[in-house]
Amino acid sequence: MPVELDRWRAANAPDILGSSPELTSALDFARRVGATSSAVLITGETGTGKELFARAIHRASERHARPFIAVNCAAIPDNLIEAELFGYLKGAFTGAVNNRVGRFAAAHGGTLFLDEIGELPLAAQAKLLRVLESRMVCPVGADVEQPVDVRIIAATHRDLEDMVERGSFRADLYFRISVLPLHLPNLRDRGDDLFELVDAIIAKSERRAVTGLEPGAKAALAAYSWPGNVRELHHVLERALILSDGPLLRASDLNLDTRRRGLRPAVVPMLAQGSRPDLPVSPPATSERADEDPDNIIDLRTALEGLERRLINRALARAQGNRTEAAALLGLNRTTLVEKLRKYG
Repeated sequence: MPVELDRWRAANAPDILGSSPELTSALDFARRVGATSSAVLITGETGTGKELFARAIHRASERHARPFIAVNCAAIPDNLIEAELFGYLKGAFTGAVNNRVGRFAAAHGGTLFLDEIGELPLAAQAKLLRVLESRMVCPVGADVEQPVDVRIIAATHRDLEDMVERGSFRADLYFRISVLPLHLPNLRDRGDDLFELVDAIIAKSERRAVTGLEPGAKAALAAYSWPGNVRELHHVLERALILSDGPLLRASDLNLDTRRRGLRPAVVPMLAQGSRPDLPVSPPATSERADEDPDNIIDLRTALEGLERRLINRALARAQGNRTEAAALLGLNRTTLVEKLRKYG
């Protein structure tokens, strides 16, 4: 890695680990765009580190002393997007008991990170585009616009060009936010970065008794496809470090064989009891085994709805409220998940 890039990385991106050519290229691009105020669009699969790169670009910019405001577009209900981004005045709508500064105003002079921008509905895309073009925002309930000066860094795991072709994402907004496109590599394409990350995670762990991996564990990690990328790697190792009873992690500690079954990788641990994703799935209680006791009949629809509700809650908890990620964990699209959330209140 060039000395100049190495110094930039140490100052602005110390948490981004790895030295593969793919990652080095992404870091060098981030270094070169940091000094500008042009919009950056970061793309990549879930868990590849899009927010880490956005923060690194902000730290390296002339705006580094001003706010970095992150907005998860997928986590905002459709009817509140305008109020969240642009703010509102007291009494503007039911529940608006105080004035609220929007995210654009909060990021004035700094950087506004719009994560999962592909989840914005078309109506919100139009309002966002107007603000980006005019550099003016009007809080909900206000009559006067106010100027804003922000740098936009957007991110998505979706193919926005395909969405533009299908009419679900505005072409003019896409061109506005993608002046500087940065694509992040998948973990499975980063070669030995995998084990550099593993060593770093083990070194930072509270389980000081664990010092490394058995050969079988290394082989299992190398063979796995890592659909959740670095984020999934952290979750897998966190679980393994908690449950391991020896100085070296074994392949069985990683539980990757379970993740390769027919269920989506992150759904298997969510079937566990309670909110602990790391516990094994327990069989149903005796009282629930209607097939073993013909006198013990339960309403199938009620039972299935209860299971569905629990899985949705666990998926949302695992995705930290991100509806798009929760839907992906459950094998649903976001619209279906939103409909089910409305159904269950």
